[in-house]
Amino acid sequence: MRTTNMTSPATRALAIAGALLIPALMNAQVDRSKAPAPGPAPAVNVGGHDTFLLPNGMRVIVVENHKLPLVGVQVRFDIDPVLQGDKAGYQDLMGELLASGTVRRTKQRIDEQVDALGATLSTSNDGLYASSLKKNFPKLMELVQEVVKFASFPDDEFQKARTRMQSAVRTRVDDPDQIADAVARALIYGKSHPYGEVVTEESLAKVERGHVIAYYQRFFRPEKGYIVFVGDIGREEARVMCEQYFGAWKGAEIASTTENGVEVVQGLGPIVVGGSVPRPDPERLVCFVDRPGSAQSVIKFCSAVPLRPNAPDAMPAQVMNTILGGGVFNARLMQNLREDKAYTYGAYSSLSPDRRIGSWTGGCSVRNAVTDSAVAQIILEMKRMQEEPVTDAELALAKSYMAGSFARSLEDPGTLARFALNTYLNELKPDHYATYLQRLDTIGTDAVQQAAMRYLRPDNCFVLVVGDKAEVANKLAGYSLMNAVVFYDVDGDLYKEEFEPAPPGLTAKDVVEAHVRAIGGRSAIAAVKDMERSYAATVQGMEVVLTEHHKAPDSYALDMRMGPMTLQKLVYAGGRGYRQDMEGRVELNDIELADARESSHPFPEAHYAELDYEMLLGGIVTIDGKRTYRVQFNKENGVFTEYYDVETGLKVRRSEPEETAQGRIEVVTDYSDYREVGGVKVPYAIRQNAGMDMRFTATDIKVNQGVDASLFRLD
Repeated sequence: MRTTNMTSPATRALAIAGALLIPALMNAQVDRSKAPAPGPAPAVNVGGHDTFLLPNGMRVIVVENHKLPLVGVQVRFDIDPVLQGDKAGYQDLMGELLASGTVRRTKQRIDEQVDALGATLSTSNDGLYASSLKKNFPKLMELVQEVVKFASFPDDEFQKARTRMQSAVRTRVDDPDQIADAVARALIYGKSHPYGEVVTEESLAKVERGHVIAYYQRFFRPEKGYIVFVGDIGREEARVMCEQYFGAWKGAEIASTTENGVEVVQGLGPIVVGGSVPRPDPERLVCFVDRPGSAQSVIKFCSAVPLRPNAPDAMPAQVMNTILGGGVFNARLMQNLREDKAYTYGAYSSLSPDRRIGSWTGGCSVRNAVTDSAVAQIILEMKRMQEEPVTDAELALAKSYMAGSFARSLEDPGTLARFALNTYLNELKPDHYATYLQRLDTIGTDAVQQAAMRYLRPDNCFVLVVGDKAEVANKLAGYSLMNAVVFYDVDGDLYKEEFEPAPPGLTAKDVVEAHVRAIGGRSAIAAVKDMERSYAATVQGMEVVLTEHHKAPDSYALDMRMGPMTLQKLVYAGGRGYRQDMEGRVELNDIELADARESSHPFPEAHYAELDYEMLLGGIVTIDGKRTYRVQFNKENGVFTEYYDVETGLKVRRSEPEETAQGRIEVVTDYSDYREVGGVKVPYAIRQNAGMDMRFTATDIKVNQGVDASLFRLD
């Protein structure tokens, strides 16, 4: 059964974090019709820092702040991104396990000492951070150096941590936002780049304790290390501690070789730094991860961008992104998708500079019915940023928001330490942060538009949607410039239907013949000389009636109506035919004639052999809890797939790609509720998705009751 490709708005709502309003805009007494006149950019005293090098190459940074008797220390290692390959996850495991034990202390003992000092200590795969009261800091520093230099990664703690991480990965499939984040990284960078790798249960299962230890020993090295102090501590006090605890440290002995120019570390393997260069963004491509039954879709536009933190246009780019969707309630995505269209509670974008390769993402969560409409509006807003200068009011608001965020961040002494560290890691100018507000004040609309032209790629990006394929996917093909949706799994790999092997000796022909027997057998089918089937569905509150007529040997007519209006009509007889819709009547082309020839048989499965279809049994897959045989059919004008119930033999689904004005879509038709009529079984319930979800129920089925031959007239 075929229907026209009808579309309707698809919508869904998912609450996201509330919007952040600039305090001045919350004052009800302010004249909202006028933007406040900007004042001169104030000078910023970000404070200085002391720095020096230890003999082993570690750089020490000291940011003094004596307002409170607190001291914090960060030990950070500048580690290039390393490809983990089929053992993805060992780097995060190392970070989690760093404080799980040392050569002198167990994890329990470390935890007890941290608590006794009233301190905090957290670890990551590139170092740790700890803080305490000034009076307890010397003892804390002793513990810090031991964790950094002598971590032992006990096997029992390793096993528990790996199990925890596998459990966390397992729950990712239930969180569409986590799925979108993981798959987006794989799309942006490619899975052969460290930024694009996705940790899976399978990759974690391959991680051994030795991999964690080897990575730690190879990359926690003084020549790549930074020690950053912040708080109630002076340069000389910090120097004494660093020289005492880290001055003579040389790092672990590493057993490694070089093979074909690549370092190979014993216990870890090849060290592939950086991996492959992220692939160029394609023409806009719609990518889809199926979550059957989901009432909502997560939309995420994403692309790699060549934006480094020290780039001359890094600040105009951030202003541009703030106006588009970077946090303020008045951002364009928020105003369009939430305030104007009421598609979502929040729509945001994020521009992330990186000294290697940055990224831009933008999107929202919406209800199914408006997923396609939301995609269209995001594209519109991206292009509008490029094609139209932003308004003075938008520019002033974005600058005010960014200036306010910057000023508030200075209230935290830790920010100044982070600024100092970033200056070295990202090769920033010494006055980068001191001149922040002055540089922000000079940005004009032209610079913002130029940044949009360079870093927004509305026609060269990935459009990722995580949602219900049956409800949403076919409506999105037209937004892909290749006119097709590409399907991925939750781990960012191209989707492959999983199946178990079919019983030995069973063929596709056997499966189809079992269906023929299940609906009555060849004798009963041959006895059907004519047939009339009527089905009804409700679409947007209106009834759609579809009627099919068959008459032996090869006549077929289809009529679909909504009230008195004909939506689609098709007539085929004797190798000729036409179709008629609201745009008029056209003769069937060769491909359409081949499809009509198949449809002229009320039970086409009994005629697949004479139609010269090549059949291939692909195995057993589960559909709605039923084990089904998957059979692929290759025909002269294409391919389609059918699924047959293993237990009953009845066909339960047909899937076929089809080119439409909206792009290449997958037409999926499900069959159920088979009932006997005139000696043969016919499905009384048919659900079809061809751009919209339609559920038809049989209202009248007649077999050998006489069909008027005039229904098949071609003149």
